[in-house]
Amino acid sequence: MLQKAKKTIEKYNMLSFGDRVGIGVSGGPDSVALLHLMARVAKNYGLALVIIHLNHGLRGKESDREEEFVQELGESMKISVESTKVNIPLIKEKEKGSLENICRKERYKYFTQVAKNLHIGKIALGHNLNDQAETIVMKFLRGSGLEGLKGILPVRDAIYIRPLIEVTRDEILLFLESEGIKYITDSSNTNNTYLRNRIRNILIPELKNRYNPRFVESISHTSNIIRMENEFIKNSVDRILSKWNINFKEKKVNMEIPEFKKLHPALQSRIIKTLLENCSPAKTEIGFKHVESVIDLIEDGRPNGLLDLPFGVKVRREYSNLIILGGKESDAETGKSLQTTEKNKGIYGDDKWEANDYYYNVAIPGRVDIKEIGMSVAFDIIYDKGRLDFKSDDTVFMDYETVSFPLIIRNIRPGDRIQPLGIEGRKKVSSIFIDEKIPMIKRKKIPLLVDQKSVLWISGIKLSNRVKITDATEKILRAEII
Repeated sequence: MLQKAKKTIEKYNMLSFGDRVGIGVSGGPDSVALLHLMARVAKNYGLALVIIHLNHGLRGKESDREEEFVQELGESMKISVESTKVNIPLIKEKEKGSLENICRKERYKYFTQVAKNLHIGKIALGHNLNDQAETIVMKFLRGSGLEGLKGILPVRDAIYIRPLIEVTRDEILLFLESEGIKYITDSSNTNNTYLRNRIRNILIPELKNRYNPRFVESISHTSNIIRMENEFIKNSVDRILSKWNINFKEKKVNMEIPEFKKLHPALQSRIIKTLLENCSPAKTEIGFKHVESVIDLIEDGRPNGLLDLPFGVKVRREYSNLIILGGKESDAETGKSLQTTEKNKGIYGDDKWEANDYYYNVAIPGRVDIKEIGMSVAFDIIYDKGRLDFKSDDTVFMDYETVSFPLIIRNIRPGDRIQPLGIEGRKKVSSIFIDEKIPMIKRKKIPLLVDQKSVLWISGIKLSNRVKITDATEKILRAEII
C-alpha cells in the first residue's frame, strides 16, 4: 500500500517540499491509513501536518467517540488536531439536498476554513480505489455524462489531494492489520438505506463475484480514459468560449446561435452546461434536463423564447442570439424593476394592465420622462419647414392638424395598429416588431405615441402615414427622444 501511494503522490505531483498539509481524519480505516502514510513521507518532503476532523453529530455518542479517538490519535503521533462539531440534522431542516451532499458540503466548508486560518496549502483526503468505483457506478446509475463519470480526481483545485486513490480497500485493511494500527468502524456503513452503501455492500460484490473479480480496477481504468477525454472536451470548450469573448466573471452571457450550430453536438451540450453553471449559484445541480431544454429552445425554430430554469437562471432566445442570465442580471432583464402606479392604472382603465405597463399624458410643448425605461421624449411646435431634418430615427415631424388630441405615450397593447409611412393599409404593431426582429422582452419597453384614433409613432421605428408632412402642412409637431 505504501509503495502504491508514494507512486501516486509522485505521479500527480501532489506534494512540494515544505508544504503545510491538513489531513482529513474521520477515524475510519481509510483516513487512519492516510494519516500514517503522510506521517511517513513527511520527513522526505519537509511537511508540517495538521489533523482535521468534523463531527457530524449524526450518530450521537458514536460520533463523539470518533472525535475522541482522533484527538487521542493526534496526541500519540504528536500531530495537532483541529476539530469541531456541527448539527447536520438541524442543517438539513433548513437546506435542500440529500444527507450525503449536506455532510460533504459542511465537511469541505470546515476544511476550507481551517486551511485559511492555519495557512494550509494542501488537504489530504482518504478516498481510495473502491470509493472511485462506487462513485462511478452511482453516477452511471443516475445518468451522468463524462463530467460525472470521470470520477474522483486525484488532485482537485490544486489543494485537495488523494494519495490513496489508486489503492484498494483490501490493501488498506491489510496494511493496518500488518502494522497493528487501530481504527474505528462507522456503523452507518452497513445501513443499506443509502445508495452508496447498497452499491458498496451489494452491487459491486455481485459484479466481482459473477462477472469480473477485478471490477474495481477495471472501472478505475475506464475512469482514467474518461477523465482524459473529458479534459480534452473541456479545453476545447474553453478555447471556443474564449474565441467568442465570453466573460466568465459576468452573470450574463450573449451567444450567437449560428456560430453555436456549427459545432459538434458533444461540444454544444458541454458549452450550454458550462454557461448555465457559470450563471447559477448551484453549479453541481445543473443536469441533463436543463441543458436539453436550452438545446430545444435553440432548435425549435421560433425566433423568440424564454426559459425559466431553477436557481434563478433565465434563458432567452432573441432571433440569432441566446442570452443566459443569472442572479440580479436575471431580475433586471426580465423587467421586474418596472413598476406602474395605481394612478396611471386608473387613467388607462384597462383590465389587462400588467406590472410593466406605462401610460403618460403629453403636453405640448413639454417633455415626458418615462421612468420605467429611463427614456424621455420632448415635444414642441415648428412653423418653418426649412428647419426639418429627417436624418435621425430619434426625431419625427408630424402634421399638427392631422392629430386627434389628446396625445398619450404608452407601451404596446393588444390590437394596436399603425399605417406605416408610405403604405396604404394598417398593420399590427406586434407584426412590425416581428418584422424588425425586436426581441419579445424589449417590445413592452418601446414607447408608442398614440392619439384618439391610432398609433402615430413607434418610437425610433415607424411613423404613421396619417400624420406625414405634406405641401399643405403649416403647423408641425416635433417629437424627439432625448
